[in-house]
Amino acid sequence: MPYRELDHTADILLEVTGASIHELFCEAARALMDILYPPRVPSSSVQRSHIVSLPIEVYIDTENEELHGSYALYELLLQAFLSEILFLTETEYLVFSSFDIMVKKSHVSGMGHGVLFDEMVHGGGIGVKGISYSDLAIRKKNDEYILTIIYDI
Repeated sequence: MPYRELDHTADILLEVTGASIHELFCEAARALMDILYPPRVPSSSVQRSHIVSLPIEVYIDTENEELHGSYALYELLLQAFLSEILFLTETEYLVFSSFDIMVKKSHVSGMGHGVLFDEMVHGGGIGVKGISYSDLAIRKKNDEYILTIIYDI
């Protein structure tokens, strides 16, 4: 399983895993979508003609940041990327199901693919207000990247 929920008093705390930084970003975004829009319909049943794609571009300015830790830059970038996904899903009414992205040191670019929000299919999720910096951490254990992240609800 690419992510699992951990105990938290008020928000949603997840541990997300991926074989690469790229996969970690994609899995964290998929986890966000699962919280917002619990999966009810298998993605394979969505007709190809109903798929909508949006460009995603996220840059961070690292010159004024005080960075600590091996993956601190990726942590900042991941928080910005997930915040952009949250913004796009709320403003464009798009429920993302997959991402074709490139992750570099200070930016993420690519496409997000999904379907337009439909209350009958996507209703009943939990509203996420934001992506917390608190306790946000990426570490590597053996051949796997592990992310700890809090989604503010």
